[in-house]
Amino acid sequence: MTSAAPEGPVAPPPGWLSPYDYGVIGNQHTAALVSRHGSVDWACFPDFDSPSVFARLLDRRSGGYHEVRVTEPCQSHQQYVPGTNILTTFFELDRRRVLRITDFMPVGPVIRAPEGEPRIVRRLDARGGPVRAEVRAQPRFDYGRLVPTWTVEGEAAVAQGPPARMAFTSPWPWRIEAGGIVSTGTVAPGAPLFLQLRWGEDPGPEPSPVQLQAGTEAYWRSWVSPDEAPLRRVAARWLPWVERSELVLKLLSPADSGVFVAAPTTSLPEWPGGPRNWDYRFVWIRDAAFTAQVFLLLGHVKEARAYVDWALARAAELRPSEDLRVVYRVDGRPTPEESELPHLEGYEGSRPVRIGNAAYGQRQLDIYGEILDSALLLEPVDPAFVRGHWDTLRALADRTTELWNTPDSGLWESRGEPAHFVHSKLMCWVAIDRAIRLAETFGQSSVAKRWEPVEEGLRSAILARGYDPDRGSFIQAFERPLLDASALRIPVVGFLPPSDPRVLSTLEAVERTLDQGGFLRRYEGDDGLPGPEGSFLLCSFWFVEALARCGQMDRALRRWQSLLDAAGPLLLFSEEFDPVRHRPLGNYPQAFTHIGVLRAALALGLVGSHA
Repeated sequence: MTSAAPEGPVAPPPGWLSPYDYGVIGNQHTAALVSRHGSVDWACFPDFDSPSVFARLLDRRSGGYHEVRVTEPCQSHQQYVPGTNILTTFFELDRRRVLRITDFMPVGPVIRAPEGEPRIVRRLDARGGPVRAEVRAQPRFDYGRLVPTWTVEGEAAVAQGPPARMAFTSPWPWRIEAGGIVSTGTVAPGAPLFLQLRWGEDPGPEPSPVQLQAGTEAYWRSWVSPDEAPLRRVAARWLPWVERSELVLKLLSPADSGVFVAAPTTSLPEWPGGPRNWDYRFVWIRDAAFTAQVFLLLGHVKEARAYVDWALARAAELRPSEDLRVVYRVDGRPTPEESELPHLEGYEGSRPVRIGNAAYGQRQLDIYGEILDSALLLEPVDPAFVRGHWDTLRALADRTTELWNTPDSGLWESRGEPAHFVHSKLMCWVAIDRAIRLAETFGQSSVAKRWEPVEEGLRSAILARGYDPDRGSFIQAFERPLLDASALRIPVVGFLPPSDPRVLSTLEAVERTLDQGGFLRRYEGDDGLPGPEGSFLLCSFWFVEALARCGQMDRALRRWQSLLDAAGPLLLFSEEFDPVRHRPLGNYPQAFTHIGVLRAALALGLVGSHA
């Protein structure tokens, strides 16, 4: 039973950091979380969904880490190099001395290997006087199950745990200690030093760390949409949040694939100590479509085109009467079966720790609408590309006509019995509506006419069975009069105009029922899982977008500001949030939430500019 978070503070166990104490770096093939204390506590190599090398995030004792320690008392904080995914951690000591660690994963043209370069580069700079530092590396391969053996030669060390291999370099000699390696020395002002953590075999001659840093910085800055881009100007009042969300989503996008993993982490709990701990290191058709759509609005046509191409390639692989999967690996293969890792203690003791995701076996009908909606948005800017995929798009629409009246698991991936979820019907309507528009654009009027009765049937069913006049709201599922925040998408996708009384009354009912301290829960009722969860940040941003579209700007802006105040110091968001204890919950950083940030900012800017 999902429920509101319990009232009152609950102290976390000692020794754990908040997700907001971490920044994320990545190379568009994998990512790492770096704490404000200078420790890499989560990294999977060589890919997002590979086994972890560092997992102290999920197990303080045996998960593995790589850290830089200052041997004196200090204060620390982090910030990103502007316009990039390069992270800087500052250690402030006495007498105005500062040690700065600049962390990045090389990316861009400077990287010669097309599959990316799975390494972390850590630059050390001192200011105001010399700083003594200690470096410790404790890799633990295969999710902490394998302690490597070491070969150490001076400033180079190699951890072996067949078939894994990882090389570590330091400016100072390594020594083996307690199953790991330690290196100590002094960083002098004006003399930057580099640490490197490199996965796999030695690549041979390569650019210097300084060249890698310069190339990586140039890559991120050349990609992020410029301030003068039309829709960036629309949301210019909130540029720091817009830019950070844009960069995080690109970091979570495996290079040139057009798709996006939902998050770089697994099993960060939706409530501490609870069992709602999921692996999000995969590609959800829906999440990736949302990202591609908002990227298209920001002018990133290449990424939107690549997503549609990827999604339609999955559709083209289907056999007759076979459904699209909900979730895939980046390369299009099925996700691994969901399993548990009982040897890991879990974040704040939250078990089980899971890898893989059982959602791959569910039917979720909304994904057909997400793909066709993305194609329609792309068509005005790349008509030849969309027209070239018309046969597959038409097949998806035909499949939607066959499936729309069947129950499914819904976008929240309920683990209870399938139902006739209203949001699923809504997105089936979107699929047929967008297919009709594309058919008419391509001169296929006879095909469009064949789908029109289905579109009308969907509309009638949603209005007759999906709206409860007693509650004054669209509901979660046919014959299930519970409130669900997904109803906020009804005016966004154009099913009804924002001024429709049923839309307006739904907004009021959703707020009245699902609001918790200015944040929204996803839904009422039993979802087949035990324990509570936090407020769902995407739904909270959806509410801002819906209010803006309905012309309620003052309410929208008040909620928007509260949501921005819930970001971490690096402007990163998790999946969920506990407004009572003001703490992030769920996997981090979460693509879904950053999509919501961008869509809400654009809606506020567009509506406000015409007010």
